[in-house]
Amino acid sequence: MISKFTSIQGKSREYYTLLLSLMGLAGVGILTFFYIEINGHGVTGMNNQVVWGLPHIFAISLLVMASGALNLASMATVFAHNHYKQFRRFSAFLAIALLVGGLMVLVLDLGRPDRMLLTMVHMNFKSMFTWNVFLYSGFVLLCFFYLWAMMSNEKYVKLSGSAAFAGRVILTTGTGSIFGVIHAREVFHSAITAPTFIAVSLTSGTAICALLLVYTYRKTQRQLDDKLIYGLRNMLLFFTLMVFYLMAVEKFTKGYSPSFYEVETWLLTGPWAWLYWGGIVLIGLLTPLFILSHKTWGKDINGIMVASVAAIVGEVSYVAHTLLAGQTYPFNPFPGYSVSSTFQDGAVGSYVPAMPELLLGLGGVGVAGMIYLLGIKFFRLLPKKAEAPESWLPWSP
Repeated sequence: MISKFTSIQGKSREYYTLLLSLMGLAGVGILTFFYIEINGHGVTGMNNQVVWGLPHIFAISLLVMASGALNLASMATVFAHNHYKQFRRFSAFLAIALLVGGLMVLVLDLGRPDRMLLTMVHMNFKSMFTWNVFLYSGFVLLCFFYLWAMMSNEKYVKLSGSAAFAGRVILTTGTGSIFGVIHAREVFHSAITAPTFIAVSLTSGTAICALLLVYTYRKTQRQLDDKLIYGLRNMLLFFTLMVFYLMAVEKFTKGYSPSFYEVETWLLTGPWAWLYWGGIVLIGLLTPLFILSHKTWGKDINGIMVASVAAIVGEVSYVAHTLLAGQTYPFNPFPGYSVSSTFQDGAVGSYVPAMPELLLGLGGVGVAGMIYLLGIKFFRLLPKKAEAPESWLPWSP
């Protein structure tokens, strides 16, 4: 069933144009870092209340997507869906590319990345950020171990694939817990935040895999069995329903408690409500659900591509809404205590992203795209002909 893995030729004008464009984005991102480093974070839209802005939205979106991108490999190695075995290398490599892109943005926006080693020497193990340093670096190492096993030593594939699967679940839980464990931020604080991040990672990771597989196979004139994309369609439909369910449970739980009336009303009608209703609900949830379950569009590859783009927009909107709404809602630094100060007590924060933030974030996207393009040119990541078993018939709307 699985034909020989081959790298692409990568000699066409279209390939080099795309590669140079992504390198340009990465270069602009690095130049923007020096601009912010020289002039200070005052040139960004971030302030004392909103310290995580547009660069962090790009970074966290890429990190969450990286975790979900590994799902395709896990389906074969951990859950024995052998028709996706042919995409394991692609899936693991894409996870590394997205993670590196996200981490680049995160590191370059720290303010003083030259002092990053100091934070590694003086670890604060009560902080989720400290644990995430280990989770991110550990996940990259596990993906490399998994790739090495697939390419050189098949007997370690089960072990490395299972470890990478566990690593990605822990990684996304850690990312979601950065927000979910903060008691002082009423928008963030929730036991369902981490599971919702996992579900969102599965939708966006599946969506980016479907988009890149179809695009890569079309542009390289390789054969890709449509049934494999229909299988991804079904995964995306299920994962989107899971996100819908988790968000509905969270809203119901918080809406049932009088102590959350004010914050929930603010989230649904406040200054960032457009991001919630437009980006998450309309584009990220309802649009993919409608297209993927439609009798005609759900069976059309282009329709599945549109639904995949909508799912990615929904993921970015979810991360943006979590960060921006969470930080601009009036801050309560000591929950359960009556304290007051002369600094922004009860004040709603404001935030308008600046151009340097956008360019820095796009730099991370450029790095991730560049790594992927170079990867499929220099490594044998994809089979020349991707086929599904004739007896396998994925569910169809």
